[in-house]
Amino acid sequence: MRTIHISKHTLLYYMVALVAMLFTGCSDDFFGSSSEQHDSNRIQLSGDIDQIAVTRVNDNGFCNGDVMGVYIVDYDGNTPGTLKVSGNRGDNVRHTFDEPNYKWSSAYDLFWKDKHTHIDVYGYYPFANPESIEDYQFEVQKDQSTTTSEGEMGGYEASDFLWGKVSDVAPTTSVIRLPLAHRMSNARVTLIQGSGFAEGEWANTKKIVLTANVARKASINLSTGEIKTAGSAESTMTIPSRVNDEWRTIVVPQTVAAGTTLFSITIGGVPYKFAKNEALTYVAGKMMNFGIKVDKQTGSGAYKLTLVSESITPWENDLVSHDATAKEYIVINSTPGGLKNAITAANKDYTKIKNLKITGEINAKDFEFMKDSMENLAAINLREVSIMAMGDGDDRKADEIPHDAFNNKKSLTSLVLPNKLKAIRTAAFSGCSFLTGSLLIPEGVTDIDKDAFYGCRSLNGTLSLPSTLKRIGDIIGYTGYWDGPFRGCQFVCELVLPDNLEIIGCGAFGDCPGLHGNIKLPSKLKYLGEGAFQADPNLTGSINIPQGVTYIPENCFDGSGFDGNLTLHDGITSIGSSAFAHCPLKGELKLPKNLTAISENAFYGCDFSGELKIPTAVRAIGSHAFAYNWRLMGVLEFPEGLQSIGAGAFAKCSSIEGLIFPESLESIRYEASGNEDGGAFQNCFGVSSIVCKGDMPAYVQNGAFDGVAKDNFTLEVPESAIQQYQAASGWKDFKRIAAHHELVCRPSVACALSTEHKQKLVINAEGEWEVASKPDWCEVSPASGNKKTEVTLTIKGMAKNADSRDGKVVFRLKNKDYTHECSVTQYGYEYGEDEWITLQKATKGNNGGINIVLLGDGFNAKDIASGEYMKNIKQEVEYFFGIEPYKTYRDYFNVYTAIPLSTESGVGTVNTIRYNRFNTTFTGGVGLKADYDEIFSYALGAPTVNKGNLNQTLIIIVPNSTDYGGICQMWQDGSAIAFCPQSTYGYPLDTRGVIQHEAGGHGFGKLGDEYIYHNAFIDACDCSCCGHVDEFNAAKSLGWYDNLEITGKMHSVGWSHLIFDDRYSDIVDIYEGGFMHSRGVFRSEPNSCMNNNIPYYSTISRESIVKRIKAYAGEAYSFEDFVKNDKRDAGIVESRVFGGNGDQRTAGTYQHAPMIHKGSPLKMAKVRRHR
Repeated sequence: MRTIHISKHTLLYYMVALVAMLFTGCSDDFFGSSSEQHDSNRIQLSGDIDQIAVTRVNDNGFCNGDVMGVYIVDYDGNTPGTLKVSGNRGDNVRHTFDEPNYKWSSAYDLFWKDKHTHIDVYGYYPFANPESIEDYQFEVQKDQSTTTSEGEMGGYEASDFLWGKVSDVAPTTSVIRLPLAHRMSNARVTLIQGSGFAEGEWANTKKIVLTANVARKASINLSTGEIKTAGSAESTMTIPSRVNDEWRTIVVPQTVAAGTTLFSITIGGVPYKFAKNEALTYVAGKMMNFGIKVDKQTGSGAYKLTLVSESITPWENDLVSHDATAKEYIVINSTPGGLKNAITAANKDYTKIKNLKITGEINAKDFEFMKDSMENLAAINLREVSIMAMGDGDDRKADEIPHDAFNNKKSLTSLVLPNKLKAIRTAAFSGCSFLTGSLLIPEGVTDIDKDAFYGCRSLNGTLSLPSTLKRIGDIIGYTGYWDGPFRGCQFVCELVLPDNLEIIGCGAFGDCPGLHGNIKLPSKLKYLGEGAFQADPNLTGSINIPQGVTYIPENCFDGSGFDGNLTLHDGITSIGSSAFAHCPLKGELKLPKNLTAISENAFYGCDFSGELKIPTAVRAIGSHAFAYNWRLMGVLEFPEGLQSIGAGAFAKCSSIEGLIFPESLESIRYEASGNEDGGAFQNCFGVSSIVCKGDMPAYVQNGAFDGVAKDNFTLEVPESAIQQYQAASGWKDFKRIAAHHELVCRPSVACALSTEHKQKLVINAEGEWEVASKPDWCEVSPASGNKKTEVTLTIKGMAKNADSRDGKVVFRLKNKDYTHECSVTQYGYEYGEDEWITLQKATKGNNGGINIVLLGDGFNAKDIASGEYMKNIKQEVEYFFGIEPYKTYRDYFNVYTAIPLSTESGVGTVNTIRYNRFNTTFTGGVGLKADYDEIFSYALGAPTVNKGNLNQTLIIIVPNSTDYGGICQMWQDGSAIAFCPQSTYGYPLDTRGVIQHEAGGHGFGKLGDEYIYHNAFIDACDCSCCGHVDEFNAAKSLGWYDNLEITGKMHSVGWSHLIFDDRYSDIVDIYEGGFMHSRGVFRSEPNSCMNNNIPYYSTISRESIVKRIKAYAGEAYSFEDFVKNDKRDAGIVESRVFGGNGDQRTAGTYQHAPMIHKGSPLKMAKVRRHR
C-alpha cells in the first residue's frame, strides 16, 4: 500500500449568490371571506436547485415526481414566527414536481392568513418525516453508486440534502420561487490519463475510488439549514457515484485531520492511499475538486499518481440524479458554417436532437440552420463556442447573437449563452414562448437590442445582467412599447441594473410582474425609453432620476409599484403622458424648475402629499395630470404664463384647499367620464377659496368644477370683471363672485313682477358695512350692519304691464371701502306674484271636482313676463288630457296654476345651484327633488284645495328645463308630486310622454312601471338601482299598481275578467316583464304609456284610472259603464318596445321609478301651520 503526500496548494473559491424571491406588493381584492377560500388567495410555490448547469440542461434541476417538504410560518405583526414541527401554517407539506406542466403540486391547498400577514417559507429535499426542527437526523448513503430504479431513490440522490428559505413574503397571487441549495459537501475526484498507456489501455484499466474516514450521520437544523456531524468517522468507506473517470461523493460537512486517508484509489488492481499534510474541511454547498494524473512507468508498469489540480468551486449538476441522463447534452465541435456537417459526421440525426452543446466556432449561417432545420431542438448550450463574423458586407459581426437567431423557435426551452459575447441583436429570441428558467447574460455583453427576448413568457427564473452592459433596447426607430428586449418575461427576481448602463430603451422591462425590489437607476444613465418599466407592480421603493436624463417619456413607470419618493433634478424639461401614472409614489412632489410641459396622466393616481408648486416655465398641464393625488393640500397657485389646464387635471385631489389662477390662463377643460373625473377640478371637495387674476375670464367648460361647492366661499375676481365672470360659462355657477372675499352679498341678483316683492339677502362682511346706493324703487332693511347680516330687499310695486326697469344695490365695507353689487330687475305683467289662476272648473262629480295643480319652478321674472311660462303650463294641461281615459273624463277635474317667482332661471343639478322658488334640483340622471313641504303648503293656496283633499290632489311641478327627466314623489296616503320637465327629446320621451307617464300614470293613476331594464327574475336580481318584490308588494298593499302582478296564472291576475271578455280578449292577455325586470313580473298588454311613454294606457290601467276618478268624485263605478265610455284607440300608438334585448336607451334616458314616502305630507311643518 502506497501513500501519496500532497503539499498545500492555493485554493480558488468561487462564490455563488443565492437568489430568493421576495414579493412586497399585495392586492386587497384577491381574498375571499374568512369562511371561503379561492385559488386567488392560495399560496403557490416553485422550487429549483441552486447549482451550475454544465452537462445538464439548465432547468430547475428536478424531475417529474420529485417530492420536497415545505413548512410555512406566519409572521406575528412585523416579527417572524418560529418554525415548529407542527402548528405552522403549513407543516411538512408534500410538494410534488409535475414536469409535463412544469409546476409543483401541493398535497393540499395552503392559503394566506389574510391580506396583510407575511410568511417565511422553508423547503427541503428529499422528503421525509422530521421529528425535530433543531435536530433532524439525516444520513448520507454508504453506497452512492446505486441508481434510481422502480421508485427507489439512488444512493447519490438520497444523500444530497437540499434546503432553502424565502423570508418575509407578503401576500401575493404570484408563484413564490423557493431556491434550494446543496447543504452537504461534494468530494469530486477526477483521474486523468497520463503517459505510458497504450491505445485503448486506459479505458480498459479497472479503476476504483472510495472515500474514507468520513462521518455519514448528520444533525440538521431545518430553520437555518445548518448541518453538524452526528457521530464519528465510519470504519467502512463510502462508495461514490461514478460517471466515466469522475467520482463524486456526498459528504457531511466536516474536517478530516491532516495525514488521514481521504480516498482509496485502486488502479489496475493496485491500491493507493490518498492523504494530505494538512487538515481538509469539506465545505457545505461546495465541490472539493481533486484532479489526479495517472502515469504508467515504462518497464516496471507501475503507476504514478500526481495531484495536478485542487479547488473549491460552486456545486455543479451531476448526471446521475433527478433523471439527469435524459437531459444530457450532445456535444458537437463545429467550424463556422459547418454545424450541420459536424452533426452528420458525429452520426447524429439533427432533426431529432433535443439537447445540444456546441464548442468550437459558428456563424450566422449555423443559427439559421438551428432555427429552421433542427425542429426538435429544446436546449442549446453555447457557453464554450465562439461566434464568428460573416464578412463580405454582411453586418452580422463576431461575438454577437445575430438578429432573429432563434426568433419564434417554439421548441426551445433552455439556453446557455456564450462566455465570449458582446451583443444580442434584434429579436434574437423573440417569441420563444417556451424558453424557461433563468437567464444569465455573460460579462462582456454591452448591447441588447429591441425585442431580444420579447414575449419569452416562460422565463420564470432569475435575470442576471453583466457589469459591462451599456444599452438595453433602442432609441431611434421607436415603434411601440412592444419593442422591449425583456417585455413580457416572467422573471422572478430582484432587478439589479449595472452601473455602466447608459440606455434603457423602449419597453425594456415592461410587463415583467415578477421583477421586484428597490431598483437604483445607474448614475451614467442618459436615456429612458417609453414604457421602460411599465406594468411592473412589484418594483418598489424610490425613484431618483440621474442627471443625464432630461426627458421622462410616456408610460415610463406607468403601473409600476414604486412606493417611495420621487426625485427629479432641475435639468428635466418635460414629462411625458402617463410617465408615473398609477405609481403609489409618496412624499412631497418637487417638480423641476425648468419643466415646460406636464403631459396627460403624468402623475395620475400617485400618492403625493404636501403642497404642489407648478414651475414658472410650465405653459400647459395635460388632462388628468395629477388626478387622484388626494393628499396634495394647501393653496395651489398657478404661475403666470400658464395657458391651459386639461380635463381632469386635478380631479379628486380632494385635499387641495385653494386655487389661484393667473391672468394668462385661457382655458380650464372638461370631458365626459364615467368615473366622475372629467372636470379639471372635479370632486376637489376641499377647495374653499378661488382667486382669479384675469380681467377676461378664462374659458371654463361646464363640469370643470363639478363637486366643488359653489356657494360655500367667495370667488375673488378683479372688480372690473365681476359682471363678466357672473355671465361666463363655468364661472357663473359660483354664487358668490366678488372682488374681495371680505364683502359679498348672496344672492347677488333679485327680480320682481309688477307686484311688490320681498327677498332675503345675506351680507357676508368682515367688519361694518352699509348701503352705498340703490334705486329709489328699492328698499333695504337694515341699511347698515356689522359682519354677517340678513337683510330684506323690497322691490316696490308698479303698474301692470309697465316697462321693465333695472338697477343695482351697492353695499360698501366701511373700513376698506370695498363695494359689492346686487343686480335688481323688475318686469310688468298681467298677473302678480303668487296669484292663483283657474284654468278649468269641474262640471261633473259630487265633490266639487278633483284638483290638479300645476306649478312652474325655476322661472324668473323675465321668463314669466315674456308669456312663455303660461304658454308652457297650458300646453302641459293639454298633454295631460290628451290621452284616454283623461280625455273622456276631463270634466271631472279642476285645474289651477299660480305665479311662483324664482330668483334665477333654471333648476339646479348636483354640480350647479339655482335660487328657485321650490329648490327643484336634478339629483343625477333623470331624478328630481325639491322642498316638498314648501310645495304642499303652496298648493293649499289653490281655490278648492284643502287638507282634507290634499291626498287626492295631483300636484305637477314643471321645472324650467328642456332636459329629459321625470319622477313622481308619492306618499302612502295618496299624495303625489309629479316632476315633469319640458323635455325636448324625441318621441316618445318628449314632454308629452313625460307628463302622461309621471303625472297621469303614477301621480293620479297609481300605476306601476312596465318597462324592463334588467334581464333577470325580480326575486333573484341583485341590482341596487330599483325595487324588487318587497317594494312591489308594499305598493300593492296600498291598492296601487293594478296594471302589474307577480303571478302569471291566468285566473289570478287582476285583469282576468278582461282576458275572457270578447270586447278585450283580442289585446288583453298575460305578458311577462315589467317593474324593471324581464322575468317574474307580468303585465296585460305588450305596450303602453307605462312601458314606453306612448300615448296609450293599457285597458286595465284605463279601468283603474276610471275607478279612481269615480271614487274621488263620489260616484259609483260600473264595469259596463266603463266599457260604454272606453276608447282604447285614442291617440297614435307606435309599437315600440323598450327593455329586454330590444332596449336601445342609454342610462341617461332611463326613467326613474316613483319614490314612495312613508306617512302623509300633512305632518310636514309648513303644511301643519297652513290654515
